[in-house]
Amino acid sequence: MKSIRITTPAKKETYDISFHENFEALASALKAQVGDRKLVLVTDENVHRKTEFLKQYFKDLAAELVVLKPGETEKNWSSIDTILKAGFENGLDRGSVFVAVGGGVVGDMTGFAASIFMRGVPFIQVPTTLLGMVDASIGGKTGIDCEYGKNLIGAIQQPEAVMVCNDFLETLPDLEIKNGIAEMVKHGVVSSEKHFKDLEALATKDWPVVREEILGLAPASMNIKKTIVEADEKEAGQRKFLNFGHTFGHAIELCSNFEIPHGRAVAIGCVMAANYAAERELCDWDLVDRLENIFNQFEVDLTCDIAEEDIWKAMGTDKKKFGSELTLILPKKIGKVDYFNVTL
Repeated sequence: MKSIRITTPAKKETYDISFHENFEALASALKAQVGDRKLVLVTDENVHRKTEFLKQYFKDLAAELVVLKPGETEKNWSSIDTILKAGFENGLDRGSVFVAVGGGVVGDMTGFAASIFMRGVPFIQVPTTLLGMVDASIGGKTGIDCEYGKNLIGAIQQPEAVMVCNDFLETLPDLEIKNGIAEMVKHGVVSSEKHFKDLEALATKDWPVVREEILGLAPASMNIKKTIVEADEKEAGQRKFLNFGHTFGHAIELCSNFEIPHGRAVAIGCVMAANYAAERELCDWDLVDRLENIFNQFEVDLTCDIAEEDIWKAMGTDKKKFGSELTLILPKKIGKVDYFNVTL
């Protein structure tokens, strides 16, 4: 597959998710995309240390490099200030571009910084994690966390391009691959029973095979998100379905001080949401069993020592809360979810 094209509902923005076989091909494509524009390239210490892309090809991009500390706890105003300063101090203007080379945290922050730099400049996503490739880099959600919750400060800023290269995944530990798988499972529950069944079939294989073959299912996951974003860019309707598992999951991340990574928290959140739905006879208990089984087979850790009442309290600051009501996305069957309002 060469690319997946996304056109937002207003038909004002169209961009491609392109696939590149190695770092050399990625660097060539990125250089062509940037052209003669000034740019700030944002990454984190893990990517900078582990990948050959920045070491071998960065010098050819003539970019100002910003290397941030890794992790969700760095997704804050201080990091945004660092990115913005790099832009101002190196003479970037409205004709310039920001480039994110990293996982979801780097992508979210770079996109948000681009959205407020001189009231908005383009940015390019180069996701380096499976989670970033199949989910975080697609759809234009950008932002940072704060003391009141995750992703509560941000903007919708569609990228100019998303460039995927599987060479990045070779540097990742198994945990990061499993984080991405959690989002792929979520896409199946939300929108495609076939995708979920394909993942179930893969989950029965040994982990080395899973790690190698999961990339074959990634484009299907990207297409699910693409279709939903095209129908509902601003999350007025069906894009809310992508929040399945995230309302619980974000609260779990917050309560754990982000020691539980996003993908694992989403997996736990999906199971919690399914249990909540089954208890209210909104779905069959078989769905709960299938969710738990697929995560267990993929070796995604579902243990959580946080008290349920603390999770619900943290959910009280979620973006989807209006007045005393919180909108939960709950499953009805594999491939179909719906909104349900809960009074807190």
